[in-house]
Amino acid sequence: MRRSILWLLVSPLAIIPACECGGEGSNSTTPGSGGNGVGGAGGAGGESTLSGLLNDGGTCTDSSGCEDGEKCVSGACCAADLACADTCCQGGQVCSFQQCQSPGSLCTDSSECAAEDYCEFSLSDDGAGGAGGAGGNGGAGGACTGGVITQTGRCLPRPPVCPDGQDPDPDNLTCIAACQVIPQTTSFEATLKYAWGGQVTSPYATDVMMSPIVIQLDDDDCDGKITDRDIPEIVFSTFSGGAYTSAGVLRAISVVEGVVVEKWATPGIVNATKHIAAGNIDGAPGNEVVGCAVDGTARAFRGDGTLLWTSAPMDCFMPSIADLDGDGTVEVIVEGGILNGATGALKTAFSTPLTTSFVVSDIDRDGKLDIVTGSQAFHADGTLFIDTGFANQSFFYGGQDWKSPWPAIGDLDRDGIPEVVVVDNPNHTLHVWQHDASQPGGFRVLRQNVDINGTIPASACPVGSWGNTHGGGPPTIADFTGDGYPDVAMAGGVGYAVFDGRRLTDATIANPDTLLWIRPTVDCSSASTGSTVFDFNGDGRAEVIYSDQQRLRIYDGPTGDVLFETCNTTATLIENPVVADVDNDGHADIVVVSNAYASNSAQTQCNDGVANGQSGVRIFGDPANEWVRTRRVWNEHAYHITNVGEDGSIPMNEAPNYLTPGLNNFRQNKQPGSEFAAPDAVVTIAPYCSGEYGLAATVRNVGEASLPAGVPVGFYSGTPGNGTLLGTLATTRALYPAEAEVVILPLPNASAEVKNGSIYAIVDDGNAPHPTWTECRTDNNVSPVVRATCNIIQ
Repeated sequence: MRRSILWLLVSPLAIIPACECGGEGSNSTTPGSGGNGVGGAGGAGGESTLSGLLNDGGTCTDSSGCEDGEKCVSGACCAADLACADTCCQGGQVCSFQQCQSPGSLCTDSSECAAEDYCEFSLSDDGAGGAGGAGGNGGAGGACTGGVITQTGRCLPRPPVCPDGQDPDPDNLTCIAACQVIPQTTSFEATLKYAWGGQVTSPYATDVMMSPIVIQLDDDDCDGKITDRDIPEIVFSTFSGGAYTSAGVLRAISVVEGVVVEKWATPGIVNATKHIAAGNIDGAPGNEVVGCAVDGTARAFRGDGTLLWTSAPMDCFMPSIADLDGDGTVEVIVEGGILNGATGALKTAFSTPLTTSFVVSDIDRDGKLDIVTGSQAFHADGTLFIDTGFANQSFFYGGQDWKSPWPAIGDLDRDGIPEVVVVDNPNHTLHVWQHDASQPGGFRVLRQNVDINGTIPASACPVGSWGNTHGGGPPTIADFTGDGYPDVAMAGGVGYAVFDGRRLTDATIANPDTLLWIRPTVDCSSASTGSTVFDFNGDGRAEVIYSDQQRLRIYDGPTGDVLFETCNTTATLIENPVVADVDNDGHADIVVVSNAYASNSAQTQCNDGVANGQSGVRIFGDPANEWVRTRRVWNEHAYHITNVGEDGSIPMNEAPNYLTPGLNNFRQNKQPGSEFAAPDAVVTIAPYCSGEYGLAATVRNVGEASLPAGVPVGFYSGTPGNGTLLGTLATTRALYPAEAEVVILPLPNASAEVKNGSIYAIVDDGNAPHPTWTECRTDNNVSPVVRATCNIIQ
């Protein structure tokens, strides 16, 4: 009899080929033939369960009273493939985890299904489990780099995960076991994984001095769509000959099969050291990049680097992207006004011109986003509704070396009302205020004039330098101590400081007593650099990632101890490192920029034996590959997770980050849901009996995180422990939770001993090279042993 979808998902899974297999039941479906491109063998078929019919016969007490192919369910005979716990499913339904489910729409992968569904390839209208695909295009055009297996299936609800501490009952499966891997690392040593650039002699054409972004721009897996399954691009601007105030080159690179690939470069338009943002701004498939041009306009570029639109001349320094009014159309916000995302036309000018930098967040809790500066707040229509009157002074307004008050948003005391945290660079001070309609002016000041230099004297920077009398870069918000409350961190001219968030909101605590720690740094020139934060080992205490003029460092959140440092030279403006999964391997990476044009300056020299410093973009990771999962996106300087989907989509109604469980942070990346989620590969095997003889192994991911492509599968004759290896293949596509792929090993000359004997498969086979990822379980990697005999069903 046919097995239910419950068995297909949770047992060592799906019977595939069109044959009767001795001792393992039968089915009558045919795997697709696949394509001839890079994708290798195409989609595989699966067992259809849509053809079952209800029996209208009489009652029963057990299955002996029913006909062949039927079971006794709740006193009535039921077609075996419709029997589901104590229910007989209706025709067209399938049994999934003791629940009758009606398969949904056709799909080619889970991205086409609802958020809580997946694409089950064993379900198809023709009962064939989906046609084989055309394969990949071999990387034509320099974008598509991997093959595609175009199986077709139906959307089905994801299997539920068992509650904490509960194992699934193998005889009555209602859930799958939780699948997590918690890092055991106590070391934060980072290793250089990839690098781009490196021109440390004149003309220094790979110099970067702005914050990079991470965004999906092209179809890497050749499925015809740009989704979060593709490998993201790192986008940044370079300058040459130290001319950072001039037009630079906007570039996109990506990591493809372990190698940095240059996707495109667009020269002569963007200002090299102003900032960029990216996302789907026009509603058409794919994402765009927005930058600030040297002619005073904002520019939007398509995912291939070609120009989409040019705005009218206006102030543009640090763009943000949002659906401000929640109408389904996206706006691009720059200092000069609010632009139509699709056309670049000015939608709204600010009623009062902005004089400082801004972020976007709903601070008055009316369900609509606001544009918030260090001292003011504007509604989505550009009208001013708060003006605090302080922290409103800027130097070099809108220029590359803009010295501005920098805002960030978080709920520091967790009372549901967000605070605006302001680092006032001109005065090296910190302020905290919030919207309060009951107060004059509509705001309430919680804290003012906290000296961000803390215990380090300003004389640490020489007289005449910016850091001697000013200082402070864009702040970050995260829980550094593990107490459940967010804290505030920023770089200044003389040091990097972290302040206790709850103390900042407590009026009874003096300003100096809000400081958790400060560590000396070297950034007297700009005294404005940004930073980012990330919880690398998932212990609830975020680490700081910061690069001053000489070194990239990781600081311990609670203590400020240096956990890792390496030379990273930069003359500094307000750039910051970012953290994202840039190679799609399920682990966080650090992306940091550098420049060498000022390498003759003592301030930018780092004594690591490299005389001329660094230049370009470098990506660091954990040598043991134990850093937790994170998102594959960081789309703008004011990134805060809820502002963008992992695929680059802009939410129509952005969830307040400060109210989202597990977040309440700013400029910190994280994997909402479970940063410890891991894949779990299981496998079944059967003889492949359509055409030349072979073996077909079905690999399914029953974990909670994606299983990367390239998982080795060993095919064996005999029994586990003393079997004979017949061949090894690897999966060709990433498998998201519940998804499966069939890999077929041709054996046209198999001996009679093999064909008449027993076979089994091992996924993530220890006898093959192991990829750099970790399963939550390895005791389920061996398939059941089945007979290798083929009896073709006519």
